[in-house]
Amino acid sequence: MQVRKAVLRAAGAAMVVFAVAPWIGAGSASAAGIAYVDPKWGADGGTNSATNQTVLRDSCAYDELADVAHAGTGWHFVMTGGDGLTTFTAHFVNAGDITVTTTDGASGAIVQAGKGAVVYTPTDDTLVNVDAAPFNGHSGYGSAATDDVMQLSHLCSGVTPPTSPPPSSPPPSSTPVTTPVTTPVSTPPTTASQQVSVLPTKKSSTPKTSVLGTKAGSELPHTGNGLPVTALVVISLGLLAGGGALVAAPAVARSKKPRRH
Repeated sequence: MQVRKAVLRAAGAAMVVFAVAPWIGAGSASAAGIAYVDPKWGADGGTNSATNQTVLRDSCAYDELADVAHAGTGWHFVMTGGDGLTTFTAHFVNAGDITVTTTDGASGAIVQAGKGAVVYTPTDDTLVNVDAAPFNGHSGYGSAATDDVMQLSHLCSGVTPPTSPPPSSPPPSSTPVTTPVTTPVSTPPTTASQQVSVLPTKKSSTPKTSVLGTKAGSELPHTGNGLPVTALVVISLGLLAGGGALVAAPAVARSKKPRRH
């Protein structure tokens, strides 16, 4: 009997653990990481955009930078393996700290769907490391989905979005326009015998087509659990109820056992 009670309690405890495990995993997996810029770009005096010949110069024509004019020198940083970048800050000798986000601004923005960032300095500048927090010996850092290392990909020039010229109006015409005079035509009256009755035609109704949409199942962040949240809640509650019943079953059975007189 004692073995049976122990088995019931163990099974109930296991069901409770399985019920809460998906929610605990979802909370811990959503913790943000930090992406630091490789210290080599700020070492030995820092990377100078005016004199450094090893850094490539290329375009920064990313979709995220298409709405705002950007002047000066663009610095493109890219993550080596991670993603989910939401903010990024770089430190320069003249411009100081410059922060960009997922919203395009004059200083740049997060690009490549969260895998890189473009930061614009007003002029040529030098990227340097900062020993104090939050840089911690790096020239830049960003908030990302996981910890990662960022590299300086290339430099680019500022770009101003093209503007369309206003439409031109046609020149006024100097030749007067003569409107012809139309003589009205009299219509003889219609007698009662000439009147024609026209029955209205009923317009055929076009059958309506009903398009059913497919509802996509929601996925808990970073857990890989493809079950809908509603289904997962029902399953978890069922497991909690079943596990609690199994744990409490021996005590309930003991309380219902008839007493000897």
